[in-house]
Amino acid sequence: MTIPDTAPPPSRGKDVLVEFPQDELIAKWEEFFEEMGYLSKIIAVADRYPESRSLEASFLDLNRFDTDMAIYLLRHPLNVLMAGEEAIRRLVPPGEEAPQIHLRINGLPRDRRIQIRDLRAKHLGQYISVEGLVRKSTEVRPKVVGALFQCLRCGTIIKEEQDGQTFREPLECYEEQGGCKRSASATKFKLLTETSLYSDTQKIEVQEAPEGLRGGEEPQRLSAYVEDDLTGRITPGQRVILNGVLRSVQRGRPGQRSTLFDIFVDVNSVEMERVEFEEIEVTEEDAHRIREIGSSPDIFRLITASIAPSIYGMHVEKEALALQLFGGVAKVMPDGRRIRGDIHLILVGDPGTGKSELLSYMIRLSPRGIYATGKAASAAGLTAAAVRDEFGEGRWTLEAGALVLADLGLAAIDEIEKMNPQDRSAIHEAMEQQRISVAKAGITAVLQSRCAILAAANPKFGRFDEHKYISEQ
Repeated sequence: MTIPDTAPPPSRGKDVLVEFPQDELIAKWEEFFEEMGYLSKIIAVADRYPESRSLEASFLDLNRFDTDMAIYLLRHPLNVLMAGEEAIRRLVPPGEEAPQIHLRINGLPRDRRIQIRDLRAKHLGQYISVEGLVRKSTEVRPKVVGALFQCLRCGTIIKEEQDGQTFREPLECYEEQGGCKRSASATKFKLLTETSLYSDTQKIEVQEAPEGLRGGEEPQRLSAYVEDDLTGRITPGQRVILNGVLRSVQRGRPGQRSTLFDIFVDVNSVEMERVEFEEIEVTEEDAHRIREIGSSPDIFRLITASIAPSIYGMHVEKEALALQLFGGVAKVMPDGRRIRGDIHLILVGDPGTGKSELLSYMIRLSPRGIYATGKAASAAGLTAAAVRDEFGEGRWTLEAGALVLADLGLAAIDEIEKMNPQDRSAIHEAMEQQRISVAKAGITAVLQSRCAILAAANPKFGRFDEHKYISEQ
């Protein structure tokens, strides 16, 4: 029995095929690890602990092993993941230190990925997969996961697990932990910051990739939290697949809470998108048509004529745009130096000659096209900015600019002559080295900007003067 490829993600609240008690889940996981060849991987992770702290398991393997258990994971992820990590602890050979190994589930089928704009209340609490472009990331900071408190009445030290984004304090001095059973109103608790248990955490923001949007749609964004060994691996501009649990947090301040909730993903695993433009599927009919056109002796003229056909003439300009679209070949020299293969192009002409229309058409044609105007663009908006806003909860965050978001695509800058000269010089590194080095507000990073730049400008004096040299204008 397998999950049908066309089946939508199971909706929250419906009964699953089989309910699994926790003990049965642990036993199932132990059987899964042994039968599907993960036992050697568990031992290898345990040997490298704490440098290695995660075991990656494929959802497809779990589906082949037990479909009911795979569906149960999608609907009740916290129970299943906790049971899996307990099974790992039982299978680890005994040693001096019991390793805390994370179980990370990846490889969900493509039809199980949900667009950010399609996330709804029915998905809360479920294990989901979202794909997007990293827009922002905060610094890595410690987060308390096991807070230790001391009761000031009896002196007992009690532990309060922290599994969300809101800090929890004890409701009473728990008797099962040796406490005096007094409620929080009858005693006070002191947080023992030095002995509490911490984990690294980082907040990121992903937005929908531009190639997946229909004309005129604005990309929607989603916040996500990564923890422990997943932190520090994601930088703005990267394309990622986030697998995790969709959660919610109430809006408003204490005493003024709203009925509206914001959603975020508690990330369990991260997959880097390595196959570029995989969204474009070439059918047999497409391949036959491409070969047919490619064998034509007039292929270059056909390609040129297909660019902005509504704009009459401009054959030389369209030839240049076609060459830029195909680009060259990037080379990596023996000493590791990279030579770019992308072609940068600037169109200079009188106002009203169709430069902006050509830029708009090329952005729609390129799967990863980003448009910016020189008058409204700044160095930070084109490269990267360190911002201090609500997203970072008062901390500095790194936000990717247009050239980073256009990585492996095309960045169009209209009216580039209206840019501040200092801002314009900031894109020189992105044009030649195709990277952006950031050292702002204590944040140091190198972001990729492997894109071709298409710019448009008016002459220096507004229009070309036939009686002056081109170089003077």
